[in-house]
Amino acid sequence: MTESSLAYRKDRMASLAKSWKAGTQNPLFVEWKIPPELFEELKMSIGVYVARACGFAYTDNEETFMKRLDANRGNRRNVTPNGGVVPKREFQLEYNLFLRSWCRIVSKLIEPNPKLLKKFRVTPNIRIKFAQELEENVGRSLDTALPHSDAWVEGPWGMNCHLPVLGDTDHNFLQFFKLKNDLNFEDRFLTTAATYTEMKWVLDYYQIDPSIKPQRGYVSISDYALVHNTQRDANCGSRISIDTTIFAGDHDVHPDREAEYLDYVPIVGEDLFVASTRSEREDPLEKKSTFSHYTTGSLKRIPLV
Repeated sequence: MTESSLAYRKDRMASLAKSWKAGTQNPLFVEWKIPPELFEELKMSIGVYVARACGFAYTDNEETFMKRLDANRGNRRNVTPNGGVVPKREFQLEYNLFLRSWCRIVSKLIEPNPKLLKKFRVTPNIRIKFAQELEENVGRSLDTALPHSDAWVEGPWGMNCHLPVLGDTDHNFLQFFKLKNDLNFEDRFLTTAATYTEMKWVLDYYQIDPSIKPQRGYVSISDYALVHNTQRDANCGSRISIDTTIFAGDHDVHPDREAEYLDYVPIVGEDLFVASTRSEREDPLEKKSTFSHYTTGSLKRIPLV
């Protein structure tokens, strides 16, 4: 990296916003409104998938759905300590319907200039953030409630992609921190580390930015130079969201993450099917490394053409 990549990062984000017709909340944060029919399709596919994974009957009534999810909080056979919903063989069809909906949205997002998207991650996280933190996540050094940059575990050049989808997305949300002074930014702020706590010294250079808040119905894209964390306001409810990453520009993915990416956005169900090799009756698969994803080694991409 150069001595400071901040100017490049801002230019990259500005180019992305202009090309993909996205709005700008911050030089390092843009948002794009999802066509309503695609967002409704996404919500339904996520709801069906989460209901199957957590063992309750799906309903399209959001209030009832979230009550059922909260009532099944103890059923975490397919949920990681950090709230990620893990695809398994028993509901891989529902998982692929979700992936299909997500890919349709990304294809629409990049439609004005598809060449800007260099790498597409085919393992987006569906994340449940219960109103009260899961007990096994408290004190974990990679708890997303800790302010962090994804660069610390994924390398410096990706971009966060976040969508609030269901539940109390107003009071249980992704909180962002901005630089106190851009002139103080150094690329060492984005050094890879095994834990978030190892990099907490970076927070001395940041402050909360209340003007940045992801909105439901929008794809929010932010550079790794923006720190963020899960924020639960007092008496908040549970939420479900998507978080993933994209790459724009000629940059390498962390070696332990390469298996998650494609060079194009697939049409799931037509040219690709993602199969799970694990059953929910099996013990959780151990991560291959600190930096790898919880699905690494348990998903198989099957070309259909």
